[in-house]
Amino acid sequence: MHPTVSVIIPNYNHAPYLRERIDSVLGQDFEDFEVILLDDCSNDHSREILERYRQHPKVSHIVFNDKNSGTTFAQWRKGLSLACGKYVWIAESDDYAEKDFLSTLVDALETNPEAVLAFSGSKIIDSLGNEIPGEDWDKFGRRLGTRATYTGKELTIRRLLRNNLIYNASMVVFRREAAPEITERYLNMRFCGDWLFWSQLARKGQAVEICRKLNNFRQHSNKVSASASKAGKTYTEGTEIVAEMAQWLDLTPLQRKVIAGRICKRLRKHPGLLSSEPALKTQLTRLAATRRLHPPLLSLLYEADKMLHFSRLPSQSRG
Repeated sequence: MHPTVSVIIPNYNHAPYLRERIDSVLGQDFEDFEVILLDDCSNDHSREILERYRQHPKVSHIVFNDKNSGTTFAQWRKGLSLACGKYVWIAESDDYAEKDFLSTLVDALETNPEAVLAFSGSKIIDSLGNEIPGEDWDKFGRRLGTRATYTGKELTIRRLLRNNLIYNASMVVFRREAAPEITERYLNMRFCGDWLFWSQLARKGQAVEICRKLNNFRQHSNKVSASASKAGKTYTEGTEIVAEMAQWLDLTPLQRKVIAGRICKRLRKHPGLLSSEPALKTQLTRLAATRRLHPPLLSLLYEADKMLHFSRLPSQSRG
């Protein structure tokens, strides 16, 4: 008999956090799950830690790669091919969860058959597991403790279009049958594959947001997402995804230009990136629905819309 949830833990060189990650999964108050442990040829002592769980009844697979795949999405694809649960939780190996994470998110999906994913908020923690003061990425405000249900288009425009507010895979449980196929495009992405995954998943059905911080999202010096943001290299991948969402949402030309203007404004922090990345310029032009890109004018349009709100785009801020 298949478990309700398949928990995929993809690991690479996260030995300091691995035991806490796995134990927080095994300690869930929801118990109908399997655990799939994947290691992408770590060169620390991850293998030794993972082997200690080989005989655990919840652990269905432990797979060690002989060669590093170069992308976490190869591990996602492998995990999904091994999973047999109704739902999937990709529990990143450096994070950990509160004990009622699974029971809460599975209940949200079970009570809403149209929903293809459920997600919670996250505490932002440092390498030692301490909550980082002032880092509130969810901003629930008066919504704290509530649930919100979105159509696929509502989720896209309110939580994904301008920023990926489903910012950590560990905060999500999704229906396996609805999962997008991990194609070569994902394998070629370095930084924004999860954003693409959620945006494609949103086209399959509804979503439920649990306005509680049930996940702990760890920040540390060797985290790919942290270094990528500083380098500004996420824009090429991210703008392509935003352009696809704008197309699916059937945004007006004005709305598309406002969204493009926001990106142009943010690119000021990365001088030279637009000229050095032809693909980025191409995707921005596509997003803006224009023949010729004018970043300063688009930035001004975005600033004007912030004050006058003539685009009528819903706010993506929380709280």
